[in-house]
Amino acid sequence: MKTVFRIIFFVPLALIILFFAMANRSPVQIGLDPFLAPGESGPSFEAPLFLVVLVSMALGVLAGGASTWVSHMPVRRAAKVARAEIKKTRVEIDKLRQQALSSLPAEPENKA
Repeated sequence: MKTVFRIIFFVPLALIILFFAMANRSPVQIGLDPFLAPGESGPSFEAPLFLVVLVSMALGVLAGGASTWVSHMPVRRAAKVARAEIKKTRVEIDKLRQQALSSLPAEPENKA
């Protein structure tokens, strides 16, 4: 089921990206100084429009992923502490179970 969903989702997405790239191959001037007055030249480079758009999208996805990862740090830390407590509790339960079993009186043997 997952494979079918992936095919249904990613094949059209790949085709859209491919068609977008084919339609926007012309180079555009990318300026790196946001404070330049109109008509002045500063640090810049030329790149195909599709490359600029796709790289911008990729950087946005990476920034969003990093933001989410950082925001979930307290949850991961709490889960790590909880796992450690569970492990200690299980060890203590096993120890108490062994103590309880060893304190039980021995069963008398049945002689029939």
